[in-house]
Amino acid sequence: MSEELHSANAGVIVHRTGQLRGGLAGPARQAARDAVEYLNAKHAGIATVQMFEETFGVRDKLHLFMYLRSLSDYETLTQAEGDICGGVFGNPKLTDWDRLFVEGTVQDTVAHPHRWGIHGTLTEAMAADPSVNPNVDGPHGPTFVVTPAEAQTAQEPGDIVHSGNCGILMRRTAEFNYSYRDEARVFARTIAENVNLCMAGHASVFLYEEDFGPMDRVHWYIHMKSMDVYYALMGLDARTDENAPRASYLQDWISMDKGGGSWDKMLVQGSVRDLALTPRR
Repeated sequence: MSEELHSANAGVIVHRTGQLRGGLAGPARQAARDAVEYLNAKHAGIATVQMFEETFGVRDKLHLFMYLRSLSDYETLTQAEGDICGGVFGNPKLTDWDRLFVEGTVQDTVAHPHRWGIHGTLTEAMAADPSVNPNVDGPHGPTFVVTPAEAQTAQEPGDIVHSGNCGILMRRTAEFNYSYRDEARVFARTIAENVNLCMAGHASVFLYEEDFGPMDRVHWYIHMKSMDVYYALMGLDARTDENAPRASYLQDWISMDKGGGSWDKMLVQGSVRDLALTPRR
């Protein structure tokens, strides 16, 4: 049986959203479920598609996540399935797919797991060490190798909560101030792993970089076994003991030669957004 791809072992996420048309929500959900089953059966080992709906937020808004190892695999799918708007996510047996969704609401977001060295943050020390240098020779010159998100954490494989086994998936997006893009990514990875170290088996957080959208907008995917784990995450932030990760929010992340400052200076004000999603399996 081919390996199921998910947010921990994939190299690319294609996240498609669409608003179901009023009065057709039932047929639309069935069509989407048929499309998911069709793609997962036909392209097992190349792509895995999962279906989510907003836990809180917009009613009848559908979220389809396609997990792939690389953008090359997405290109393979477009060639195999034809038109990328209808073929890859659509139901090939359904001629009125577009009728089921409100016009102009279907949108795609593409993201890949963060790896040190992305967006010009490769240091000279990293470049000199083949074990951490993300670049390899490719047909078009140096090629950046994206590692799956599971490489971001020290959690044991059996403790990792991902899109395939979570009860709630929360996506937190934020835009970084360009002047502090390096420091912001260190902060983003630190707070993610703080949660992972404290919540193994209950929650896992991965950092993803958005492609083909606003530069320096990142996605934290926060996977929880169940809704009540959210209270544990709030409790983690509220802890004041010496082992609590709260210190990560209080320390200065910006060097004095850039004026110094804490994490809030690195984020574009008003850009942080949370979205809670429930899997429809």
